[in-house]
Amino acid sequence: MRRLLRSMPWIGGVVAVAAVGAAIRRKGVFGGALDTALDATPGVGLVKNALEAIRGRDFIKDKISASQVPEQRI
Repeated sequence: MRRLLRSMPWIGGVVAVAAVGAAIRRKGVFGGALDTALDATPGVGLVKNALEAIRGRDFIKDKISASQVPEQRI
């Protein structure tokens, strides 16, 4: 049991690193890297994700893509 509890922070770090590509595509290079670094840090990632779930939105916003920009009619 102790062995499992000691490996738990590593599991979160591995998941965060596996998702770094998707985070960088959504949030840009700096935002994606920062988001992944916070998620990979034991304890900090847990608190960050819990607060984001309570708030219902991310702390680091996604970049705006061309499909999300509203059309302007003249």
